[in-house]
Amino acid sequence: MIKEKGLIRFITFAPLFIIPAIVITISTISIRHNYEILDQSLQNVHERLISEQEKSIVSKINMAIELIVYQRSTIESRLQSKVKSRVDTAYAVAQNIYEQNKDSKSENEIKRMIIEALRPMVWNNGESFIFILDKEGKFALAPSYLRHLEGKSILDFKDVAGRYVIREEINTVNTKGEGYLWDTFTRPGYDPKKQFKQMAYVKDLGHFNWYMGSTEYLDTTAREIEHSSIDILRNINQNATHYFFIVDKKGNDILHPFNPEYEGKNLYKVARGDQRELFKSFLRKADTNSSEFTRYRWKNPATGTIETKLTFVKTIPNTDWVIGTGFHVEDIDRAVEAKRKELIALNKSETDRVISLSILFSILSIVVSFFVSMRLKRHFEMLHDSIEQHNRELSELNASLEDKIAERTEELKVAHDKMEKIAMTDTLTGIHNRYAFFKLLETEQEKSKRYETQFSMIMFDLDYFKTVNDTYGHDVGDSVLVEVVAKVGECLRKSDTLGRIGGEEFMVLLPHTEIREAVEIAQRIRHFIAEHSFDTVGTMTVSIGVVQYRADESMESFVKRSDIALYQAKELGRNRIEIG
Repeated sequence: MIKEKGLIRFITFAPLFIIPAIVITISTISIRHNYEILDQSLQNVHERLISEQEKSIVSKINMAIELIVYQRSTIESRLQSKVKSRVDTAYAVAQNIYEQNKDSKSENEIKRMIIEALRPMVWNNGESFIFILDKEGKFALAPSYLRHLEGKSILDFKDVAGRYVIREEINTVNTKGEGYLWDTFTRPGYDPKKQFKQMAYVKDLGHFNWYMGSTEYLDTTAREIEHSSIDILRNINQNATHYFFIVDKKGNDILHPFNPEYEGKNLYKVARGDQRELFKSFLRKADTNSSEFTRYRWKNPATGTIETKLTFVKTIPNTDWVIGTGFHVEDIDRAVEAKRKELIALNKSETDRVISLSILFSILSIVVSFFVSMRLKRHFEMLHDSIEQHNRELSELNASLEDKIAERTEELKVAHDKMEKIAMTDTLTGIHNRYAFFKLLETEQEKSKRYETQFSMIMFDLDYFKTVNDTYGHDVGDSVLVEVVAKVGECLRKSDTLGRIGGEEFMVLLPHTEIREAVEIAQRIRHFIAEHSFDTVGTMTVSIGVVQYRADESMESFVKRSDIALYQAKELGRNRIEIG
């Protein structure tokens, strides 16, 4: 009897503790599982972002070097175009004078008119000019410092290499009518021992047995191209987060937007001791072609405080220039911390909901357990069969509780999947963020390798978007980005994927798409954006780079080609498409 009473007490009170304990245990496990997922999501985020930023910096340095190398490769063609354009203009002037006066003036009068009309045509502080000789080598029009030779023959004139340049010019106009020649001369106002290479273009005038020409020193055009390259990088610096700087190996600061007072000066002379040592370390790494980044403390223009900076430098081929750029580690820290807070807030909200439901369910389970236990107690005292019947009811109730717990577990799984989706989504536009997009890109690359399929990619960004933010504020800029995503979505197929890579920069993954179709889609995007009127700011344009994946190509190479194509579209005038 005592044992039965003890059993009855156990049956009466055990559910009041066991069922809530089970609910609390399951809820605790679910909450802990959510935090483990959160920790796993945040693990190594900082290192991954640092690595991605370093790869981006190296890619930008290589792109800038390619730009400068390309600019330098056009020296000869630019030089040819320049001297030919001058001579063609002078030729047109001379022909016009001849045609207008051939029937009314004497030959000597026409010659004098042509010479006086062309004498003022000088360039580069008198270094370049229009000259006229007859085919016997006699000077008809000479530069100011050789004017005493007008009317005299210079047929036997030699350059510093000993070539009879006048005879070569006469032979060129006699055989071809016009042409280019290289020669080497000393230069007025320079060291007489130093020689300078120059290009000449000569052309048969067709009258008076005359020919005319013009010259320019090679290094003059080379300097112009260097200045042009620097101006391009300076313009990029104005719209970029990370600025380029250029120094030469003699210590001269060529480009430095953060310290413009140093430009044109020698850093060995004007920089402080720690800055000179930093500059020397840059040169050492450039000389050894090191792939390492230099870590040091430097003022962050965005915050105005001294922070840790990582900089990569590299020597530009066939020059003594060293180009570099970098980023502040604290910028990455702030981005990681912002993402961490966002995910923690979402996780806390979900955890609070789980706890609230767990408390409510525990109270309900206690109430249900109490009434069930009391009923079991009464019937247990009456009949054994009645106890068995109620035991079956209790079993059914436990099964119901398990179903509810399973249902709640499924809800928690859905919540986890939702949180994971948030971590993979750009919070402003709702499309894939950079990390999610590159994961899809890697998957598409594996499919291409396995099944030998083709795919393409579009990379675009908004032209002069910084002006929108500066003029109207970031709220309007964010609104423009959201509208752009909506308009671009209208241009895409169901199989295409749009991702925001950073700022105003986007990428579109085009599976099973070759370059021709990719260009058509890109053209559609460009037209849709250009023809759309955005609230507050009006019309906007985009510059687009399009690439098709090449078999066995690395992902870094594929992305780099799209980046280069985009920069080419920018350089060539914006609101256009370039194929990489």
